[in-house]
Amino acid sequence: MNTPSTMYSQIIFWEPCVSPHKSAFINAVAQQLGAGVQVSCVAHEGVPEARQALGWGDGSTSLPPTVVAPNDEEIAAIVSRGGDTCLHVFSGIRWFRTLTTALNVVKRDRRPFAIMSEPRDNAGLAGAVRFVQSWATEAALRRQAQFVLAIGRHGPPWFRSVGYRRDRVFPFAYFLPPPAELDAQRTTAAQLRIAYVGRLIEKKGVQFLLPAVQALERPARLTLIGAGDLRDTLVAQANENGVDTEFCGVLPIEQVQRRMLDFDVLVLPSISKDDGWGAVVSEALMAGAAVVASNCAGASILLDSPRNGRVVRPGDSLAITTAINDLERSGALTPRARKTRSKWAHERLTARAGASYFEQIVRHRMGAAQRPKEFYL
Repeated sequence: MNTPSTMYSQIIFWEPCVSPHKSAFINAVAQQLGAGVQVSCVAHEGVPEARQALGWGDGSTSLPPTVVAPNDEEIAAIVSRGGDTCLHVFSGIRWFRTLTTALNVVKRDRRPFAIMSEPRDNAGLAGAVRFVQSWATEAALRRQAQFVLAIGRHGPPWFRSVGYRRDRVFPFAYFLPPPAELDAQRTTAAQLRIAYVGRLIEKKGVQFLLPAVQALERPARLTLIGAGDLRDTLVAQANENGVDTEFCGVLPIEQVQRRMLDFDVLVLPSISKDDGWGAVVSEALMAGAAVVASNCAGASILLDSPRNGRVVRPGDSLAITTAINDLERSGALTPRARKTRSKWAHERLTARAGASYFEQIVRHRMGAAQRPKEFYL
């Protein structure tokens, strides 16, 4: 692809840490834009040990050109070398010194930048405080940001509510590499196969899953992938109520993606907005599984299309049961529906699809293209 004057000569993604999810997207952006645009990453740290413990790996596979943990002088030099034809994309604007330092330099020097971020949690008194803080401290960002890539269902409403211009806010996601072995032959099973992937903690809502599965019209097996404080409680609950439950512990990302091929439904029952997106939702849809998620999860925006799944109230086991039963009755769990869902997801949720959407946004903001339609439509 050639690089006319309507594209930057360099794009730098400033990240809190090295992430296998973001690495795939950044590499796809580089491929999408071609040799005329230099695309790289600066990360505050490598893959954190806590994330490695959740199956992320060490981040060494397919890593884009990356600088890790630069000091203040190195940050200033990176910004200076980029000049006015470099677009800086910040994955967040708080908490990480590398990002906040770079953002201050970029603002001071009037370099072009964009924000890629999940929303802040606006629930309760703490949410009200966050709202006031954003209004009071982000005036310069609202004026200077070229655009905001607002992640998840709650991303665009949050940024618009704290004063960012509507025409500069774009819905966004974590765009992922497609799962491996998509053409693998699935085995048939008499039971429905239900899965949960994530930490076994209260705010993830996993405690509402066992009662939901127990009440299903058709026998089902529940697979829990992850670890956390509720594990022993859930084991006892499964044994006491006779729910066929598989506890897998933490699995590497690649293995989770392969396992998605075995499941009929993934459930993400979060009761807080901690899941600003929820990458497992994208992975499940790409593998063809249907998804039931609470409206707290950012990726629940994908489920407004009934063929993909159902959105439920948080903290409601009966709503989960009803949603899964409805998916089966409606034919959404058939092989044909699965194939249609997988194709839809590949066209919208892969790193390659995200890179194309990102380019359309950049070109639109530079006056060279119309505003793109939302990626999930």
